[in-house]
Amino acid sequence: MILVASMLFSGEIRAQESAGQAEVAVQGYYMSGSGQSLIQTSGMAENYSQFIDGLGLISTNVEGYGGDGFRTGNISAGLHGTPIWGWHWDFVGGDFHFSSYMVENPFSNVYSPEIAGRGAQIAMRRTNSSYEFFVGEDTVLEGPRIPFRLILPQRVMGASMQQKVGERWAFGARFLNLNTSPSALTSDSTFILPGRTYQGSNSLTFQSTFHVSEHLKIYGETGYGRVSGFTPLTVAEVPFSLLIGPSWEADKFSVRANYVRQSTSYMPLLGYFAGDRKGPYVEGHYRPFGRVEVYGSASAYSNNLENNLALPSFSSTGYTTGASVTLPWKLSAGSSLTSLRLTERDPSQPITLPSNNSQLNLTVSRPLWRHNLRFSLIDMKLNVNAQPQSQRFEEIEDTFTWRHFVLGGATRFQSTQSSAQNLNSIFYRGSAQANIKRISAYAYMEKGNDLVNKSVFSTNSVSSTVMGVSAPLFDGWTLHFEAFQNQLLTALNPENIFLLGNTDQGLNTQLAGFNQRSIYFKVSKRYSWGKALEQGSTMEQYAASHAPLVGNVEGFVTEAALAGTQPAPNVAIILDHGRTAISDATGRYAFADVPEGMHEVALNMEELPADYSPGPANIAHVSVAPRAIARTDFDVLRLANLAGKIVAPKDVQIENVVVRLVGTKSYTTPYEDGTFSFYNVTEGHYEVEIDVATLPEGYILASPARVAVAASGTGATVPFGFELKIKPAVEKPVREMLKQEIHVNTPASSPRH
Repeated sequence: MILVASMLFSGEIRAQESAGQAEVAVQGYYMSGSGQSLIQTSGMAENYSQFIDGLGLISTNVEGYGGDGFRTGNISAGLHGTPIWGWHWDFVGGDFHFSSYMVENPFSNVYSPEIAGRGAQIAMRRTNSSYEFFVGEDTVLEGPRIPFRLILPQRVMGASMQQKVGERWAFGARFLNLNTSPSALTSDSTFILPGRTYQGSNSLTFQSTFHVSEHLKIYGETGYGRVSGFTPLTVAEVPFSLLIGPSWEADKFSVRANYVRQSTSYMPLLGYFAGDRKGPYVEGHYRPFGRVEVYGSASAYSNNLENNLALPSFSSTGYTTGASVTLPWKLSAGSSLTSLRLTERDPSQPITLPSNNSQLNLTVSRPLWRHNLRFSLIDMKLNVNAQPQSQRFEEIEDTFTWRHFVLGGATRFQSTQSSAQNLNSIFYRGSAQANIKRISAYAYMEKGNDLVNKSVFSTNSVSSTVMGVSAPLFDGWTLHFEAFQNQLLTALNPENIFLLGNTDQGLNTQLAGFNQRSIYFKVSKRYSWGKALEQGSTMEQYAASHAPLVGNVEGFVTEAALAGTQPAPNVAIILDHGRTAISDATGRYAFADVPEGMHEVALNMEELPADYSPGPANIAHVSVAPRAIARTDFDVLRLANLAGKIVAPKDVQIENVVVRLVGTKSYTTPYEDGTFSFYNVTEGHYEVEIDVATLPEGYILASPARVAVAASGTGATVPFGFELKIKPAVEKPVREMLKQEIHVNTPASSPRH
């Protein structure tokens, strides 16, 4: 019914739509085996999504299956991304599920379940903020091949918020209320773990991730919760929970470390196991150079924070260390060593039950033409309750690839040694895959004796075969078919003298035979209409980009003039290298309906008027919030010309005289008549000087070498210039030599010549 209604509704709004998708599938799964009744599940699934401009993304999801009673998968209908009051709103009725992590969590060693329910969910979101409210009945997935939703007698209700502060910090807070019906104790007791028979739970959780630097971030989670039981609690509550630690991630080196402390009352969702642990954890990777990487991790955990004497207590310490290296001749090798020590304190046992285990793993691989060869060795040392045992697995594998075909085969040699028995076996595995155009077929087979599950009493023989094909049918329909067979034979261990006894008595050594077969098929077809989506894009991404929350970007463009700051009209402003706005007579520009987030606003240099020059900052980045105004202003400088003249005597060659604009790199030379100009200078006060070193020979300045001028783009410029004159002749100094008279004394009676 919902599928038909969706299709009809789609036809009515066909003229308004931008894009839409739908998928219809018919599925069936049948499984039978010796000693068990036939399990059959078949039905239909429909997924529909339609984007309507101005309204949002409409989606429906319906999965219904029959067989052993009617069962449903995900059933929901929702409206997503509806812009109301500056927020994107989501309205979902039916099944909802989301991660319990509200912010980025770099750790994977601590499990936290998803929150799932069948009811209603309302959320309002922005780029950096979100708020949501949810209420419904707790659900879990169940089913061997076609999963369906199982509704549990527990109400899930709560609210949460997420917030980003700048580029570094993100945090979230959640209130969660759980209320379990007493019927769960009888009808769904398998979903309640020992020590967690809680009827009600209220918890408040705060999570935070802070990026200290590009590589370092710190995650923290703290919570406070109170629980109530169906009967009065006999142990003290531990209401506080904690998870905190740093994470450093770089190309060559990374390390993560945390400490966790969570009691049994941490998120007591039916069907999930979370919490009940405390202890530290650390892991790291180091790549000294490109061909080598080493890694390791260590942990120390314990449970039962409430010291409940009716429950077993566990403590464990473990570590893992390993390395991978690329060797010459295309060889790749890896090794790892894992050690785990587990101690159990069971109230029903008088002593502790220790377990000390280790595992060594070695792998070597090399491509050879179309083959990929691999050898692996696993050596395990198990010591449980002072009963040592060792297991070794040696496996050789070859994968052959040729065009559209992939063939693989492996042989595993298994051996087990203990104080009671020594066993050896061979396990075989093979696979084949072919991809020809749109047809894909595969097969997988394994056969051998399973030593891992062998004991002193029995032995196991396993044979499994899987075959499948995916191929297009008529009119856009696609078929996916898979057949599976698993055969398990359990027989008495020939080395067992306790059960086997005297074989001459004709004792049947076959303990059990199990032969299971199953068939799965799915026939589906996808529909799409409207605008085609980009490769890899989803309808959710399409809706987010075509129905964004919007705000405005506006500001003023002013010019710095000699007369003071004044509006600059007719200046083009460009947004994100696309949209353009022109400033009006007051200098104001505006962009409407700008999607929220960061945007680039700049002067459009290609359309800048010729009488303007850009100011010192012609590009700005603004953050736009929904239904808000982001303002950024720009400055332009009006351009002007400076004209002057060099006055010189007639016939003086002055074309090579250099005139400079002081404080800039601008210079010019005059024409024959002595006039010169500086073009496209911004309005303001300048100094112009003449380079005396370039004056023609025999001439000097008759005016100052530097002149102060004002450049104006609107008014007349006061004339200015320089004057040259003939260099006066320098009077040569006359050197006078002293004249000395020489007198000769002679007698008076002597004649004078």
